[in-house]
Amino acid sequence: MFQIRKPLEILIFGALCLAGGIVIYLLFTAPEADEDWETFKQAHHCQSVGRQAGNNQGGWRCDDGEIHYLWRQQK
Repeated sequence: MFQIRKPLEILIFGALCLAGGIVIYLLFTAPEADEDWETFKQAHHCQSVGRQAGNNQGGWRCDDGEIHYLWRQQK
């Protein structure tokens, strides 16, 4: 018969399962986000701030008046 002996272990196991589910979700949605970013970048004439500063760690300045920082774009 199933008995709850250590509620903390169940809580930790549940948190790990939730974290694993989030990681799997992000792995499957990342390619879609890349395609959306490429479309947005072209539509809003984004220029690399890193190129202007002489490095590749900056963001992207777009004609929407904002600088967009994408962790996937940084090297």
